[in-house]
This record gives sequence, structure tokens and C-alpha cells, in this order.
Amino acid sequence: MNGMTGYSYKENYYDEQYLTTEIKTVNHRFLDVFVHLPSFLSPLEMSIKELISSSFTRGKIEVSVYLRLKDTSSTVTPNLELARQYCDSLKKIIETCGLNDSVQLSHLIKYQDILVSDSKRDYESYWKWIKESIEGNIQEVNSMRSKEGDSTKVNVLFLLKEIEEALETVFLHVPEMEKLIFNCFNTKMTELVGEVIDADRVLNEVGVLVSKSCVNEEIERFKHHIKHFYKIIESNTDVGKKLDFVCQEMHREANTLGSKAVLPSITEFIIIIKNNIEKIREQIRNIE
Repeated sequence: MNGMTGYSYKENYYDEQYLTTEIKTVNHRFLDVFVHLPSFLSPLEMSIKELISSSFTRGKIEVSVYLRLKDTSSTVTPNLELARQYCDSLKKIIETCGLNDSVQLSHLIKYQDILVSDSKRDYESYWKWIKESIEGNIQEVNSMRSKEGDSTKVNVLFLLKEIEEALETVFLHVPEMEKLIFNCFNTKMTELVGEVIDADRVLNEVGVLVSKSCVNEEIERFKHHIKHFYKIIESNTDVGKKLDFVCQEMHREANTLGSKAVLPSITEFIIIIKNNIEKIREQIRNIE
């Protein structure tokens, strides 16, 4: 069980080439990968995304790569014909607009296509270095996410234990709830028709009311959801999404219990259950 918050930064030198890689991860419903690269490394973007996708299943993940090359094999050639065309065009603009200015070299070098760099790119080596560095980032990030997951797991299990105890208290009050329903109905009937009451009729009516107010089914379903929760939290696949779904089901049962509760003494336990479910849902939003 892993969290979704992590960070790692690495600096490396490979054949006197300076490389930095950085990974930031935060919680997100799905896997969303952003890669920031120098333009000359753009051909490696998909490979980096595939590497990240094979290591994480959820979270917003930002990967930044910087590579400073010590490249002495490059040659720079000016495109003189293109430079002349730019120069002529700029002169026409100056003349047409009546500007008191002249074309300078600083104007021309802003156009990157005037200077053509014949750089030899060794993408195989670049990818080897970047992959090695990012794999180190991934190990560090996973270590942080694992620690966060362990801490969250402890908190969640504590809250779940409180839910179990509150649910058991509600279950122990079921006979008292049924007795209260009987007494209330019997009192009401006596007020309406007097002391002469058909006992069998009362029992039948009370039986109907008790069946409508019975919470045994909800409690049994709730216990089943708790068992399922324990099973999922020990697994390693889509834990966060599955636990969130189970919490939705537990919350539904808690609402039904609350609507059927006729004893003021158990209302506080229903509130504890609902409150803890919300706390659990808040924490598992950051679980992968």
C-alpha cells in the first residue's frame, strides 16, 4: 500500500556530461505524466513516459531532465542567403514605416535558422544515462510513497477499529430498540382505543414495524464491507480506488442505520461511524 506523494532529485556526470533528473509526485485520480526536457531531447519523451508508466499506477507525476553537453564535434554554418533575405526584409520595414534605424547583427541573430548547427547526437548514450538516473529517482520516490502508505494504513486501521466497536454497540442495542417500538405502539394504541386491545393484532402490527425498523441486515452488510476492506488494504493493486468504493458502501449502510435508529443513546455511535468513514475517505485519496 503506497501513498502518492514523493520527490527525488539526482545529479550525475557521464563522460563529462552533466545530467540532472527530478521527479515530483502528488495525488491524482488517474496516472498523469508530464515530462520537461530540453528541445534536443524531445525524441526521448515517449521512452521516459513509458518508463514512468511501468512504475506507477496513479498520481500526477512531473519529470524534469536537464543535460549539459560537452560537445566539441559540432560545426556552426551561417545561412548567408537566408540572412540576406532577412536583412532586405527588415530594411523594407524601416523604409516603409519611416523609421530612423538600421539593421544590426543583433537583429539578425534572433532568427535561429540563420546559424545552422551540425551537431552529432548520441541518443543511445543519452537514453542510457537518463534511464539509469530516472530509475534511481523512481526508487527514492517509491520509498517515500511506501512510508507514507504505511503511516496512512496505521491511521486508517485505527479508525476502522473504532467503526467496528461502534457498530457492535449498535448491534447490542437492537433488542432494546425492538422493545421500545413495542412499548410505544402499545401506549399509542391504548390512548386511541382504551384498555381493550387485541393482543394478537398488536403483535402483528408491532412485527411489521420491527421488520421495517430492523437494522440486522444493515449491520451484517456493514460487517461484510469491513471484512472486504481488511482484505483490500493488504493487497497491492488499485488499493486506493477499491477502498474508496468500499467506503461509499459503508457510508450508505451508515445512513440507513441512522434513519432507522429510534434510540437516542445509539445516535452518537452512528455519528462516530459516519465521521470515521469520512476521515478514512480523506486519507485514502492519497493512496495509489
